[in-house]
Amino acid sequence: MKASPARTARIPGAESVSVIGGSGFIGTNLRKTLESAGLRVHSFTRRRPFAQGSRLRRPVLRSGTIFYVAGSVTPARAEQAPRLVAQDYWNLQLLPWALRGAAHRPLVVLASSGGTVYDPAAAPPYHEAAPARPVSAYGAAKLEQERALATAEWTTPVVLRLANVYGPGQRARPGYGVIPHWVRAVRERETLTMIGRSRRDYVHVGDACAAMLAVHRHADRLRAVPGVTTLTIGSGEPTSLEELHRHLERAAGRRLAVRREPARSFDRADVWLDVRSARSVLGWAPKTGLAEGLMDTLAAAEPARTPS
Repeated sequence: MKASPARTARIPGAESVSVIGGSGFIGTNLRKTLESAGLRVHSFTRRRPFAQGSRLRRPVLRSGTIFYVAGSVTPARAEQAPRLVAQDYWNLQLLPWALRGAAHRPLVVLASSGGTVYDPAAAPPYHEAAPARPVSAYGAAKLEQERALATAEWTTPVVLRLANVYGPGQRARPGYGVIPHWVRAVRERETLTMIGRSRRDYVHVGDACAAMLAVHRHADRLRAVPGVTTLTIGSGEPTSLEELHRHLERAAGRRLAVRREPARSFDRADVWLDVRSARSVLGWAPKTGLAEGLMDTLAAAEPARTPS
């Protein structure tokens, strides 16, 4: 079915949105996307939390759409720090609980994980109705967050199961995706580390943020749907690490040495997403191909350090 024309929610504060996790990689890009669309954006971070005690800040209560893109754990860290996993869960659960007092029914959009929540026994590509059975602490935590949001009947919950998001400005931090680590290695002229041999779905941050903007613009349509709306957001294409390596070599314009390591216990095998529902519901589709996206990401990276 063809998606209806994009419309903004006709409620008080419709042109006001909140981004919880606004200083992170996705949050920073999301703020820019929303502001470019003419929306008033309220950003909340660890330094400026979205709640004071158990009470939400007034801009959150007045926002037509609230994006929750915050999180303090990675797949690797989730295995080692269950306390932080629990803290992430309670931080998210506070939001729908405190929204009981909102004067309208806000749209609450959760950035979840399309790469970790699905049953590895099922064959990809994974769509919204594919069986969920996380086998990692990170995937289990994301699924619990989804369930906590889905029970808040006084909101309009939307879950976006994102593929591996990458793009300019993404820092190479322990436990994060392969692309920022490889881009850093290219800039530092170091050997790339290839862990395992899996295929993954890589989506450019600009495409992921465009999907979130489309959610806001289709708020009226989403409010008419009972219960939670879940959508998978990715490129819809599997890419092996070998293919990713070749794309990056072309973007760098030179050969890139690789050191291979075995897969880790929490690493999934092949994972990619079926994004046809997002096209139908939101009129959204990814626009940035991996080759173009890697060139964009590499060009924006900091130059290699020079010896002092």
